[in-house]
Formats: sequence, C-alpha cells, structure tokens
Amino acid sequence: MNDFTARSIPVFPDDDSGIRLVDDTTGEEIKPDQTIPQPYGHGPITYLGPTVHTLEGDPTLRPGRVAVVRYTTPATDWAFLPTELNARYEDTGTTPHTTH
Repeated sequence: MNDFTARSIPVFPDDDSGIRLVDDTTGEEIKPDQTIPQPYGHGPITYLGPTVHTLEGDPTLRPGRVAVVRYTTPATDWAFLPTELNARYEDTGTTPHTTH
C-alpha cells in the first residue's frame, strides 16, 4: 500500500448529522455504507457520509457538504461534490451533537 491509498478522509461520526444525501433522480436518501455507482463508470463505490469540520475555537464537529466514498480496489477513500454523484445534501431539521 502506498502513502496515497493509506490515507483516509474524516467522515462525520454521527449517523444523524443534520443533513442527508439525496439521489436527484429517485429522490431516495443515500445512506452511509450504501453502495452506489461510481460517477465516471469505474464500478461501484460505498458512500461513507459527509466530511467533517470544526470552526476555529469551537471543538463541535459539524458535517460538511462533500461526500466521502470508498473504492474497494484498492481500498481508497475519495471525496466528491454531491452533484458529481447526481445527488444533493438536504437539511434534516436535527442538530448534530457530536463534539471532538
């Protein structure tokens, strides 16, 4: 395994992040650990969840609006804008409560 494939992208750690990824074609939610088509036709990928970030001086973890996925061969995390996955993030009306 090389240095590139050994890296992982931080994913928001709570299933109820306050946002959900929705397929633009079907209107169905794409849930973490769900297998979805790779947008450029190179096989399936697994959606892991939204990215995670904090604000300066505040340890509260917040969900980002970038989708983190995993390729299986080689095992590599990657990030896509929702539009690249033919999807969008929607607010769920709940507030994430995970802290760092």
